[in-house]
Amino acid sequence: MVPPGGWHYYQSDVKLTGYSYENLLKVVETYRAENHLDGGDIEGDVNSYICANWPNFCHGVDMVVVTSVNRPTATSELMNDVQTWAKNILNSTDPHPLVTDDLAEARAQTCRGCPNNVNWRGGCSSCITATERITASVRQARDTKSSAVLGGCALMRHDNRAAIFMDRSVLQRATNLPENCWVNI
Repeated sequence: MVPPGGWHYYQSDVKLTGYSYENLLKVVETYRAENHLDGGDIEGDVNSYICANWPNFCHGVDMVVVTSVNRPTATSELMNDVQTWAKNILNSTDPHPLVTDDLAEARAQTCRGCPNNVNWRGGCSSCITATERITASVRQARDTKSSAVLGGCALMRHDNRAAIFMDRSVLQRATNLPENCWVNI
């Protein structure tokens, strides 16, 4: 995930930007060298800046002190799972065939009445937009008349709006699905 506003770091009042995390580290290193500033712990400084502003981007960062951490909510955790699910499908070399609109609509009707169909859109607006774009790619921007109101599956941890278009062979089943779930049928 890319922090809101892209990969950037402020050195005093100068905004330094990079096209990737690694590139940002090089940009900061170059800026400090060109301006005769102490090199210091560039990666630690950038990580501290990112973690202080967006704590949800601190995964895998060691030895960084974060002064305020917002505990993840069930909604933000589901959004992260939906994003991971969609990225895994898009990055897979296996095809992910889509079903007909009629079958997808029947599945959408099942999901609409399910208590496990919950909202995953919460928190950072750019994260929501990014996740919506990725899931739209999975379903190839297709929709049915009732699919646009679907959320995510709290059990399968996927986006129902995209999953209803997926062939069941692509989906991994959870053991605790309701009897009437279309994934079981």
